[in-house]
Amino acid sequence: MAPIETFKSWTETMRADVDALKAVVEASAAELPARKLAAGALSYLVSRMDLVPDWNAGIGFADDVMVLRVAAQLIQNHDTGDLPTSATVALGRMANEADVVSAFLGAALFEKFRAHVSKLTDQVVRARTPGVIVDDDAARAALWREVNDELTKTTTVVIGDVADAEVRLKAYLAHKLA
Repeated sequence: MAPIETFKSWTETMRADVDALKAVVEASAAELPARKLAAGALSYLVSRMDLVPDWNAGIGFADDVMVLRVAAQLIQNHDTGDLPTSATVALGRMANEADVVSAFLGAALFEKFRAHVSKLTDQVVRARTPGVIVDDDAARAALWREVNDELTKTTTVVIGDVADAEVRLKAYLAHKLA
């Protein structure tokens, strides 16, 4: 299966992926860096300043699912405490799937992408940082509403020309991460 088709298949697990990252944010026993990574990745889903505009036909979804996987991979380096089994399984699956992102992007671009995901812990989205989301119940509830709204707006991804979509996706990421 072509990488872009694999990325498309990941949209089918978005709810479980989001729920796993929410569990990390809400886990008071999890290390703060893990909680902030999860909050940053979830904030990215509602950011209007993402790497590939969501309206970009056939590829606008891809950076979102890629960010979730790389964030899960980074979270694996931290203690997350006792999460629900479903969250632990989803995080492990996403962390493993980040290898597909790495293979698609190549080592140099993947490292830039990974660094970008790491920096989401400091990014302000809708007047909230991941630190605020972790600490503030109201900020967290607002993000949950926004993410849920975003998930309900998600439409079926149609990829016309697979090779073209992959070239455009890499070009967007290489340009934005330069």
